[in-house]
Amino acid sequence: MRRLFVLMSFALVVSCSGVIDEPEETADWRARRDRNRPDRETDIPFEPLSPLARRLTRDEYQNSLRDLVGVALSEDDLTIYPRERPLEGFIHIATSQSVNPEHVRAYHSLAATVVADPGFDDFLDAVAPCRETTASCGEQVAEAMATRLFRRPATEMETSAFATLFVSVAGEDTSFGDTARAVARAMLQSPQFLYLIEREDLAERVVSDYELASRLSYFLWASPPDAALLDAASRGALQTDEQIASHVDRMLANRARVRLVAERYLFDWARFEALPDEDGLNEQLIQSALAFYVDAVDSGENVLNLFGVEKVFLTPALAERYGFSPGGVGVREYPGNLARGRGGLLGQPGIIAGMTNADGGEIVARGLFLQSQLFCDHPPEPPAALQSEIDDFVAELPEGTSDRTIAEQRLERDECATCHGQFDPIAYAFENFDHRGGFRAEDEFGNDLRTDGWLPDSVTDSGRQLPYRDYAELMGLLGESARIRDCLTQRHVEFALGRTLAKEQGSAVIEIADAGRDAGGSFVALAKIIATHEVFRSVGGAR
Repeated sequence: MRRLFVLMSFALVVSCSGVIDEPEETADWRARRDRNRPDRETDIPFEPLSPLARRLTRDEYQNSLRDLVGVALSEDDLTIYPRERPLEGFIHIATSQSVNPEHVRAYHSLAATVVADPGFDDFLDAVAPCRETTASCGEQVAEAMATRLFRRPATEMETSAFATLFVSVAGEDTSFGDTARAVARAMLQSPQFLYLIEREDLAERVVSDYELASRLSYFLWASPPDAALLDAASRGALQTDEQIASHVDRMLANRARVRLVAERYLFDWARFEALPDEDGLNEQLIQSALAFYVDAVDSGENVLNLFGVEKVFLTPALAERYGFSPGGVGVREYPGNLARGRGGLLGQPGIIAGMTNADGGEIVARGLFLQSQLFCDHPPEPPAALQSEIDDFVAELPEGTSDRTIAEQRLERDECATCHGQFDPIAYAFENFDHRGGFRAEDEFGNDLRTDGWLPDSVTDSGRQLPYRDYAELMGLLGESARIRDCLTQRHVEFALGRTLAKEQGSAVIEIADAGRDAGGSFVALAKIIATHEVFRSVGGAR
């Protein structure tokens, strides 16, 4: 009982520290540059990011235990870990994360599972410089374990606190192993392990070498820094572009880990977490879309412009729904045909299912998704009473009225057109797809479907409305858009950093987007540009 009280009290002490910034509005890059981007005179000067503390995600937590301790938690072990949702674009955005009682209970239980695993004994053998229950040995063990688990040298205060716990737990009937396990359990529940915490010294613009090592490793591998990164950090050898680029090249060469990170990016970007599974096809829809994106990553395609790639990835069941002759097993590549709406990132059935999963009808849901995920724009909140007015006007239309007709009549109403005119017309090209990405020639009421529309002037580089006749023409317009290139770059930078960007980082996004375009836009090239840019290596800045 005494030991349990000590552990609980210690966990409370080490977990109640630090302040996480309040959310900031996502920047509207177009408002800070000329529409045709001829120069940078309208850019807001770059400011570094504020101090950052973010919680490890479930996958990062699992990978950290595997790589730091040598204990691989099973999926059954992790069922108690709370579900994560990408509330601000990605699940690891710091300002959208929370810690609730379920997290606390999970961390407590999983820490006990880890120290009871035979792999923990190997970890202890590797890091413990002594094996006595003395105060002197306790200090050495506490420093060694904390340095390993916290991914940087332990501070004197941390060493002293955990050494005190070591002495408090040790006794005549307590072995060295049990004492070390008790200290490790506390460390595994501490913010130093569970969070990526960066110093709050605003006098410096650049993160420390150890902080940069963690930024790099969790960005590119979703795991803690390996021995090579930690060694470079200890020598102060993560200072120059060349030093950082050499490690980025080394890490990107591990294709298996990079693929998993790329999958995580698309999973969150496409909003797969909220995908309903009423027909049992979720796994197939998701895996097919991920296969398309990973293929693009592996082949060096421009991930900022995958709109015109004429291929689709489908399972046999999806292939049949999509109008192909199914064959084989698992996910297979099929030839695309943009003229028939097949192909490109947005033409994968899983992506269409993800963008359709919202209230308000298919056109509205898809338009809002495209406005947000391609143009980084969001309409203002409509008046509370407006929805009932819309419902009343729709109820007066003849039964079987097509979604397109409803949308067109909605745009004729001034109270609706202000918002819907910004996103509805972008989605018209997807009318040949049902809500699960299946190809269709007519809607459920037998109405013929039209795929012509336009890009509203509010989202184009020129500020002029751009018409399109069909899906293929829309994909061409999207591929030429500098604003989309900037927005997708913004999403990749936010993914790399684990936080949304403020207006002060607008110029950095444009610089990275331009450099990415010049380098071909591959996932690997973009990751290297981001990792060596000042926005990735900065912290602090006046607000």
